[in-house]
Amino acid sequence: MNAAVLTSLFEQWANALVETMTALPRAGSNRVYYRMTGGGKTAVGAFGRNAAENRAFTALAETLRKNGIAAPEIYGKGGGGFYYLQEDLGDTSLYDLLQTDAAPALLQQAVEQLARIQVNGAEGFDWTQAYPTATFDRRTIYNDLHYFKYNFLKFTGIEFDEWLLEDDFDRLVRCVLPSGDCPFLMYRDFQSRNIMVQEGGTLRFIDFQDARRGPLAYDLASFLFQARAGFSDAQRDTLLRHYIRAVEKLTPVSQDEFITQFYIFSFFRGLQTLGAYGFRGLFEKKSLFLQSIPAALHNLRNLIGSGKLDGLQTPYLFDCIHRIVPEKFTPQKTDSLTVTIYSFAFKNGYPDDFTGHGGGFVFDCRGLHNPGRIDEFKNLTGRDNAVAEYIEHQPAVKDFLLHIFAILDNSVANYTIRRFSDLYVAFGCTGGQHRSVYCAERTAAYLSGKYCVNVRLIHREQHLEQNIQAV
Repeated sequence: MNAAVLTSLFEQWANALVETMTALPRAGSNRVYYRMTGGGKTAVGAFGRNAAENRAFTALAETLRKNGIAAPEIYGKGGGGFYYLQEDLGDTSLYDLLQTDAAPALLQQAVEQLARIQVNGAEGFDWTQAYPTATFDRRTIYNDLHYFKYNFLKFTGIEFDEWLLEDDFDRLVRCVLPSGDCPFLMYRDFQSRNIMVQEGGTLRFIDFQDARRGPLAYDLASFLFQARAGFSDAQRDTLLRHYIRAVEKLTPVSQDEFITQFYIFSFFRGLQTLGAYGFRGLFEKKSLFLQSIPAALHNLRNLIGSGKLDGLQTPYLFDCIHRIVPEKFTPQKTDSLTVTIYSFAFKNGYPDDFTGHGGGFVFDCRGLHNPGRIDEFKNLTGRDNAVAEYIEHQPAVKDFLLHIFAILDNSVANYTIRRFSDLYVAFGCTGGQHRSVYCAERTAAYLSGKYCVNVRLIHREQHLEQNIQAV
């Protein structure tokens, strides 16, 4: 990322020097945003590694604004399509206000605006600029279903028959594939986090770079079944009816047919969402997405049991959803700090941090003498007394651990006061058998003996795990 490009864009637009440039929190995308100020003006500078996606967003933003939709204004583009400058819409999203008294009116306004965006928003748009495709087609649908299968279902631990699952995928595709050309704009990620609320309750819309032509029901399903929004069935029904009345003013629609399609798309969108949560949470270790998995599963199970999907003949897919254990993805709540301590082999990579916090300590034990070079220790580990006694007789080991304990003392005390939930500590060596195992064992004993913390001790290469509860 070249900050000079964004600086140049801002200074050309503001006719003033940049005074501050502050990175904004990142969410699901890989784009990077900066709030930039100078000369009494403010804007958001964006950097995205996909120039075609950036062009799709900026081009559609300009079209939406021409059609009276409250999209952000684009102030400038540059750097070969990797950079752009847009209007600063503030920090308050509709998601932030869902539990306030203002929520009912804002939600009704949101679905009214969705109808306008879908029916009128893309008028005059050059769909050759859409990314990655201009239409919601068969390939898109199968991509979403396989995203669910490969990024989520395969990591749930359940056994499933690939052929039976693909048969149900085929049936689902036939239900959601449009029978003809759809003139409507499919936003693709219409949810409360992507709707900004400005002073006076004005709604502004962001993150539509994946838009394409498609059926109306998809976006409403995406909005009303957003996993962490927590809408009740009554709220969904009220907003569904409100949306239908709004869209009927703009284009003919059969209410009964739309409601049937709405629930089928809600199920389909739920699968696609779990695929995204699997990738962002299980692979990229982003805690927000890990925490959303149980709620998304709850939505799908409720839909299956509601009778609203009776026309959808995908029994094997339904069975797979029912066999997934949501608790596997639910963070364990505790009043005490949990310190997860690993031993591992560097050659096999660092241990995963499934808490999603992405922080902690990794200590390299390879500077200590290796007992594995001694024949009598080759089949033993750092948990065996003979190996432990050999390691302890090395003067460097005591100093090594004392320095580590001092570092951990500071973090454990600080995290406990601040009521943090997790701390990650890992010890690596060549094979994950002797030195790292010994250091992990000693650290677990030290922390559990000194502090009121839960200790989770994992010897990854030895396939051993022990939980020591706070006392």
